[in-house]
Amino acid sequence: MTVTLLHEAPNVSSLKPRHVQKDTALLISPPLAGHEGPIFGDLSVCEDQFYFYSESAKSGIAVQYPDIIIHAISRQDGQPNIYCQLDAGLFFPNQQLPEDEQELDETVTELRLIPKDSGALEGIYMAMSECAALHPDEEFMAEQEAYGEEEYYADPSDEMELNEMQQAALAHLESVFEPPTTNGHKFDDIEEDQ
Repeated sequence: MTVTLLHEAPNVSSLKPRHVQKDTALLISPPLAGHEGPIFGDLSVCEDQFYFYSESAKSGIAVQYPDIIIHAISRQDGQPNIYCQLDAGLFFPNQQLPEDEQELDETVTELRLIPKDSGALEGIYMAMSECAALHPDEEFMAEQEAYGEEEYYADPSDEMELNEMQQAALAHLESVFEPPTTNGHKFDDIEEDQ
């Protein structure tokens, strides 16, 4: 699997687009060389991969769905966006990566797609989910077949069952995602009130 830098706009008409969103900002962490802040351009969620291209920056990215280990609607820092985390060890060729090997091992690439029209988030998310379902992770599926009928369960709320890296990842995800709300109340608050 690869993540790709684009140097020209993709011809999405031939790539079976499911959703195209103009006026979208892209934040990559760790950042690409020469792009400390957001890159503004167009997002195209196509069946094989998603594309982001900035005409003003004359650059963009393409990402295959199996390379995305999580995508979700996030409202971190009050800014609604699509949050994506890439599989461990996947980086763009010109990302500013730590030189320390241990720090590099702990670094993951995160993408934030921030459409100018925040009402488009659900459409982007649904299109990405549909396309991801078209491309299941073959390695994961092979592992599942190898286990056969055996089932293994872990209680994700029991942090003692998580190793140090998994605990750090859980803490990070908890800081990124905000629980859904109903009439201004978080679901946890609603359960406590009843």
